Amino acid sequence: MSVPSVGPLGTLLQATWVESSGQPPSVLVGPGDLRDANALTLLRSTAFAQFTDTGVDLPEQGTHALLSWAQENDLGQVPEHVAAASARRAHALKQMEAQGLYVRRLRLSPQWRLAIGLGDKANAHEIGMTLHGTYGWPIIPGSTIKGATAHYAWNLPGSTPDREEKFLDVFGLPLPPGRKPRHEAEEGRPKARRGRVRFLDAFADQRPVRVRMDVLTPHAKPYHDTTNILRDTVSVVPPAEHLQPTVVRFLTITGGAFSVDLVGERATDVDQAATWVETAARDDGLGAKTSAGYGYMNAGNDHDGDQL
Repeated sequence: MSVPSVGPLGTLLQATWVESSGQPPSVLVGPGDLRDANALTLLRSTAFAQFTDTGVDLPEQGTHALLSWAQENDLGQVPEHVAAASARRAHALKQMEAQGLYVRRLRLSPQWRLAIGLGDKANAHEIGMTLHGTYGWPIIPGSTIKGATAHYAWNLPGSTPDREEKFLDVFGLPLPPGRKPRHEAEEGRPKARRGRVRFLDAFADQRPVRVRMDVLTPHAKPYHDTTNILRDTVSVVPPAEHLQPTVVRFLTITGGAFSVDLVGERATDVDQAATWVETAARDDGLGAKTSAGYGYMNAGNDHDGDQL
């Protein structure tokens, strides 16, 4: 069976599969080999739908075809293109250094698997993965790195006025809701100030990162579905052994490395932020499902040392 994509991509893309046991899974068919297709377009602008008398169904085979393409082609990362983008980022950072800014580059690689953007399901098939807005490649947003680092640094044991001031130098003011200074504020301290360190989006470091399909298998989906609805409008389905597990597929990063770039005006601030990033990524992890072992990273400096 072949199902075309809904919308303008329907003349180009089809999900194809054979409806019998023992046959290969569904595949994505399109012009050329789709090796360097933009993942942002494929994952967010593609929907394989079957129209019936009762409505519209999104066949599971369509989701599998998209995820299989993502795994086989690492979300469209062509090695020479990734290398060129890495070179452009390095050149931009050197220009910042020439302007008097201080730059630190770290390399983060997953110890096992990394799930970034799992909840960002901006597509019909609910495939969550944070992708660059132009290249369509996997990235770790600077906001993710900054948020995880700030959470780690704030919750370090043994808070002192000096360390709190270092925290404010890096991340600025005001503090997020629910977080208050632990020490008396200095006289004249402003209510708002800009953090001195910029956390840039992390790109693949010179070579593509490896993308792999992963699965969850909830064993009591009807129970969880009904308990998420107001109980006065629906009867709760009790969890039971006879309920069939549901396969939920998603994408993870399982290899390669990301370049984490930090930029600031003072070396002390950037170096402190780099130390916190390394330990936060190693000890607390980044992204989703850290309680299940995802997101923990190995950290190191750039190939050429602490600075570019």
